[in-house]
Amino acid sequence: KKVYYYGFKVHAIVSDDGYLLDYAVTKASVHDAKETVELMINAHPANHYLLGDEGYLGKNLATNLKRMGYVLWTPYRKNMQGARRHNDHQLMAIRRSIESDFSLLSYY
Repeated sequence: KKVYYYGFKVHAIVSDDGYLLDYAVTKASVHDAKETVELMINAHPANHYLLGDEGYLGKNLATNLKRMGYVLWTPYRKNMQGARRHNDHQLMAIRRSIESDFSLLSYY
Protein backbone atom coordinates (compact mmCIF):
# COMPACT_ATOMS: atom_id res chain seq x y z
CA LYS A 1 0.00 0.00 0.00
CA LYS A 2 1.47 3.33 -1.03
CA VAL A 3 1.00 6.30 1.26
CA TYR A 4 1.50 9.83 -0.03
CA TYR A 5 2.39 12.75 2.20
CA TYR A 6 1.75 16.36 1.26
CA GLY A 7 3.02 19.52 2.90
CA PHE A 8 6.14 20.16 4.94
CA LYS A 9 7.92 18.66 7.90
CA VAL A 10 10.26 20.28 10.42
CA HIS A 11 13.30 18.28 11.56
CA ALA A 12 15.00 19.78 14.61
CA ILE A 13 17.86 19.19 17.02
CA VAL A 14 17.04 20.52 20.49
CA SER A 15 19.44 20.62 23.44
CA ASP A 16 18.57 18.85 26.67
CA ASP A 17 17.70 22.21 28.21
CA GLY A 18 15.26 23.04 25.42
CA TYR A 19 17.24 25.28 23.07
CA LEU A 20 16.89 24.84 19.32
CA LEU A 21 20.35 23.96 17.92
CA ASP A 22 19.48 23.40 14.25
CA TYR A 23 16.48 22.66 12.08
CA ALA A 24 15.50 21.91 8.50
CA VAL A 25 12.19 22.17 6.68
CA THR A 26 11.63 19.44 4.09
CA LYS A 27 8.84 17.95 2.05
CA ALA A 28 6.61 15.75 4.19
CA SER A 29 7.75 12.70 2.25
CA VAL A 30 11.38 12.97 3.48
CA HIS A 31 12.10 10.29 6.08
CA ASP A 32 13.22 11.52 9.52
CA ALA A 33 16.36 9.38 9.54
CA LYS A 34 17.56 10.79 6.20
CA GLU A 35 17.74 14.36 7.52
CA THR A 36 19.25 13.50 10.92
CA VAL A 37 22.90 12.99 9.98
CA GLU A 38 23.10 16.32 8.15
CA LEU A 39 21.54 18.14 11.11
CA MET A 40 23.99 16.46 13.49
CA ILE A 41 26.95 17.54 11.34
CA ASN A 42 25.73 21.15 11.50
CA ALA A 43 24.62 21.25 15.15
CA HIS A 44 27.41 19.38 17.01
CA PRO A 45 25.33 18.94 20.20
CA ALA A 46 27.43 18.73 23.37
CA ASN A 47 25.38 15.87 24.78
CA HIS A 48 26.28 12.64 23.01
CA TYR A 49 23.06 10.89 24.04
CA LEU A 50 20.20 11.60 21.65
CA LEU A 51 16.48 11.02 22.07
CA GLY A 52 14.28 10.48 19.06
CA ASP A 53 10.81 9.19 18.28
CA GLU A 54 9.81 6.03 16.43
CA GLY A 55 10.61 7.68 13.09
CA TYR A 56 14.30 7.34 13.94
CA LEU A 57 14.26 3.58 14.52
CA GLY A 58 16.72 1.75 12.33
CA LYS A 59 20.16 0.15 12.41
CA ASN A 60 21.63 2.29 9.60
CA LEU A 61 20.95 5.56 11.40
CA ALA A 62 22.12 4.22 14.76
CA THR A 63 25.34 2.95 13.14
CA ASN A 64 26.03 6.26 11.36
CA LEU A 65 25.45 8.25 14.54
CA LYS A 66 27.61 5.85 16.55
CA ARG A 67 30.48 6.48 14.10
CA MET A 68 30.00 10.20 14.79
CA GLY A 69 30.21 9.54 18.56
CA TYR A 70 26.50 9.68 19.43
CA VAL A 71 24.19 7.18 21.08
CA LEU A 72 20.60 7.26 19.81
CA TRP A 73 17.71 6.18 22.03
CA THR A 74 14.33 5.70 20.41
CA PRO A 75 11.30 4.17 22.07
CA TYR A 76 10.22 0.79 20.79
CA ARG A 77 6.84 0.46 19.17
CA LYS A 78 4.34 -1.15 21.53
CA ASN A 79 4.28 -4.38 19.53
CA MET A 80 8.08 -4.81 19.57
CA GLN A 81 9.67 -7.36 21.88
CA GLY A 82 10.93 -5.81 25.13
CA ALA A 83 9.09 -2.51 24.57
CA ARG A 84 7.75 -2.21 28.11
CA ARG A 85 11.21 -2.62 29.64
CA HIS A 86 12.99 -0.44 27.04
CA ASN A 87 10.60 2.53 27.09
CA ASP A 88 11.90 4.13 30.28
CA HIS A 89 9.40 6.51 31.90
CA GLN A 90 11.98 9.22 32.68
CA LEU A 91 13.23 9.35 29.09
CA MET A 92 9.66 9.34 27.81
CA ALA A 93 8.90 12.31 30.11
CA ILE A 94 11.81 14.28 28.62
CA ARG A 95 10.59 13.50 25.12
CA ARG A 96 7.05 14.49 26.08
CA SER A 97 8.21 17.96 27.19
CA ILE A 98 10.03 18.49 23.87
CA GLU A 99 7.03 17.21 21.88
CA SER A 100 4.76 19.66 23.70
CA ASP A 101 6.98 22.54 22.51
CA PHE A 102 6.62 21.30 18.93
CA SER A 103 2.86 21.00 19.30
CA LEU A 104 2.78 24.69 20.26
CA LEU A 105 4.57 25.53 17.01
CA SER A 106 2.04 23.61 14.95
CA TYR A 107 -0.83 25.24 16.86
CA TYR A 108 0.06 28.68 15.51
